[in-house]
Amino acid sequence: MNYFSLFLWVWLMLISFGGWGQNPLGGPLVVNYGKTVFQGGSRTWDIQQDSKGIMYFGNNEGLITFDGKYWKQYKLPNQTIVRSIYISADDKIFVGGQGEFGYFEKSAKSGLRYVSLQDKVPAAYRQFADVWHTVGFEQGVFFMASNLLFGYKADKVTVYPASSEWEFLGQATGKLFGQDKANGLLAFNNNQWNVVSQAAPFAGRKISGMLEMGKDSVLVSMLNNRTFVLHDKKLTALNTATSHDMYTPSIAKIDDKRYVMATATEGCLIRTAGGRLLERIAVTEGLQNKNVSAVFVDRQANIWAAIDNAIAVISFGGGIRYLRPNIDHEVTGYSTRVFENKLYLSSSNGVYMAPLDKVTEDHSQSPGTFSLLKGSDGGEAWRLDIVNDRLLLAHNKGLYTIEGNNVRPVALGAGSWLALPLSSVYPISHSLIGTYRGLNLLGFDGRTFSIERTLQGTSDSYRFLAKDDNGIIWASHPYRGIYRMQLNAALTAYETKLLTKQEGLPSSFQNYVFRVRNRVVFATENGVYEYDQSTGRFFPSRFFAVFRGLPIRYLIDDAAGNVWFCSGKKVGVAHYKKESDDYAITYFPEIEGMNTSGFENIYPYNAQNVYIGSEKGIIHINYRKYQAGKVRPTVLMSSVSTVGARDSVIFNGYSQTYPPILNASFDSFHFEYASPSYGVHEHVSYRYRLEGYDTDWSPWTTNNEKDYTNLSSGHYSFKVKAKNNLNEESEVAVYTFEIRPPWYRTIWAYVVYILLALLAMYWTVIIQKKAWIRQQLKFEKEMEQLRYIHQLEVEKNEKEIVKLQNEKLENEVLSKTKELASTSMQLMENSGALTKLRVELAKLETIEEGAELKRITSLLKDVENNTAHWDQFASHFDELNDGFFHRLKSIHPSLSRNDLKVCAYLRLNFSTKQIAQLQSISVRGVEIHRYRLRKKMNIEPETSLSDYLERI
Repeated sequence: MNYFSLFLWVWLMLISFGGWGQNPLGGPLVVNYGKTVFQGGSRTWDIQQDSKGIMYFGNNEGLITFDGKYWKQYKLPNQTIVRSIYISADDKIFVGGQGEFGYFEKSAKSGLRYVSLQDKVPAAYRQFADVWHTVGFEQGVFFMASNLLFGYKADKVTVYPASSEWEFLGQATGKLFGQDKANGLLAFNNNQWNVVSQAAPFAGRKISGMLEMGKDSVLVSMLNNRTFVLHDKKLTALNTATSHDMYTPSIAKIDDKRYVMATATEGCLIRTAGGRLLERIAVTEGLQNKNVSAVFVDRQANIWAAIDNAIAVISFGGGIRYLRPNIDHEVTGYSTRVFENKLYLSSSNGVYMAPLDKVTEDHSQSPGTFSLLKGSDGGEAWRLDIVNDRLLLAHNKGLYTIEGNNVRPVALGAGSWLALPLSSVYPISHSLIGTYRGLNLLGFDGRTFSIERTLQGTSDSYRFLAKDDNGIIWASHPYRGIYRMQLNAALTAYETKLLTKQEGLPSSFQNYVFRVRNRVVFATENGVYEYDQSTGRFFPSRFFAVFRGLPIRYLIDDAAGNVWFCSGKKVGVAHYKKESDDYAITYFPEIEGMNTSGFENIYPYNAQNVYIGSEKGIIHINYRKYQAGKVRPTVLMSSVSTVGARDSVIFNGYSQTYPPILNASFDSFHFEYASPSYGVHEHVSYRYRLEGYDTDWSPWTTNNEKDYTNLSSGHYSFKVKAKNNLNEESEVAVYTFEIRPPWYRTIWAYVVYILLALLAMYWTVIIQKKAWIRQQLKFEKEMEQLRYIHQLEVEKNEKEIVKLQNEKLENEVLSKTKELASTSMQLMENSGALTKLRVELAKLETIEEGAELKRITSLLKDVENNTAHWDQFASHFDELNDGFFHRLKSIHPSLSRNDLKVCAYLRLNFSTKQIAQLQSISVRGVEIHRYRLRKKMNIEPETSLSDYLERI
């Protein structure tokens, strides 16, 4: 039974194999990382992946790691090449170099720490060159050099010398295989190497890899592009008649039916288990060069290829591929249609066609090549439409039909944009053709199309047309607004009304009309709008509320009710959920910015074939595969550094054994994190939170790092998680640490503070007690002094009272004296006035007035005689004022008698008016007299005359 199974399996593989087959129509996304990016050498020899998803590369410069964002490098002690890698179940990285082998183990601070096994090798076997293969088997690890093979198990190294030369070491179907130049293929069993196949079948060729293909069959690949099948200890050659010699240093299994082979001259070859070539990925498909030294397939079905001066990741297992119909001369893809089992692609230079394999559901995997349809080139082929089971082409030169490989003109002249059927009843007799200068009426007679007429109406470029259920034609112009059109019954003319922002649109610009889900909608800068016929205004669509606030430039629905759209540079799909009758948006960040801006086009043929116009051909999305490829992302802490005068890495990406306790001076931190998602899966966003500082999670962001400064002492946990574009969230990655309080906030510091406080309280009590005693003595002394002062104050007050009483009496006497003087002066002045009166009366004596007049004159003489005593008044005034006149005359001897009188009045504080009455002169005369006094006494202008006299 086993022999029959082997025969059947080999026969199927042989009949399915064909030499260099055609590539599929679509190629995967290829990303090249140059050596300037990963800071390594020009050659990479081996590739592996650990349980966390981190990639490891054996490079000329040592071991290089990549976590999706950050590259790191670790060197061997002798600074040599890392030729081979094996990663154990506990993520210990065993490596083989030049004259050196050992392993890297985790170190929280340095990331990986190398442990050499050289000292465990017996001294007699320590001379060896390159370790070409490192393989894990059972509980041990084997390292193969050309002359020696080392087995490491239970911390002990066992040496297996080669009978002639070791050429290969590998593991498959739970067995360890080795190739010896003289003995052929060997298997390791019970600590011995037993021959499986003699050396003769290999004819001196070295094995490059062994893959388990099936339950008990092993595919054996040789360095010269030959393959064998090992089954039940029998080796059967494959594809020897159809494969040509070339260097094939590495193979990797994609799945049970396919594998990838590295070549030195053809890039990467994807083959079936039987050897049939499925796809070639080389420079044309995106590799930086064709010389591939190693390949590896990761858990996301990405193919990693080590090429000269670079490392490439090929998104082979993703749901997105790229159709490039003319690789030599890149063209922009505008439109796509599947018609009669052919794929048609309109572009910036004509229409390209490729036949489709009927049994291949995913069109991008269909083998074949595109060919340019003659007659369609020489201008832009804008759009393909299927009308009446015919394929129409709207072209820069006019309108064409396509029949197989033939392109036939319908009408040449004005460039055409699209065809809009006016009926849904087959056959459609009339359609509108939107052209550069208006609308044409396209007729169909059952066999052929023809332009019947150009419709009369507003001339404009109508690139977007839609017809609603009421027969209204809607057209949009990105720079004018929305046209509402009404065709006449004869289909000869149309009336238009231009609707703009005034009718409710958010803007008069960047508006597009589409028919989606059996309704005419308008894509705007602020979501999707609809038109209310009753009010004549636009309003935000409630049915498509999921787009509210988004700038929408293209809309189309698929058979499942999903709505595909373009928003800015993003392409997405609003997935329809029947249970809730609403939509959930999924973006495709892998193709962001690649769609044809301004000429967006999406063709959702079915769930496995969605075509999107691109600046370089067409993008193909297998939406079913894309959704089925949901993989919950993971997130890793890449590094943690303290930031300050000297930055210091305290965590370098591997397991944290215990939370570090840091001094208070470490209060600023830099966190780096990444998701080991590669190729089309690399587009993830992150959110983080520092427990102990942040109150909530941050918003989602694409940033891979975060800084915190001026953290106080305490316990902290930095948490981060990732989310892909399918809204799958990772588990939380946590890094915990503690910041010690500063020395002045430690427990011992607080103990000292308490002791010092108690001591301070004790001394405070002692000092206060002494102070109280001193204060009491001082108080008693002060009280004694106060009593003495009080006695003195009493005596002094008694004297003051007597003095005040005397002063009061003196003031009273002085006041009375001044009153007396005033009265005397008044009398004296009255006397002067009377004298003047007497003089005047004397003049009247000549007049015979009689005896009465003489009697009056006699009385006035008596009054004058009684008041003519100025000298007596002056003497009396001078006495009362402490010799005022005497001092005044000594200072100013030029003062007249009348001047002294005025000075006396001023000394007595008489007003100017009072002085005028006493002197029997006018007020002006008094002022003149005062002015003359100031001149005589040389008084400064700023000094008052009265004040001056008071000071004398």
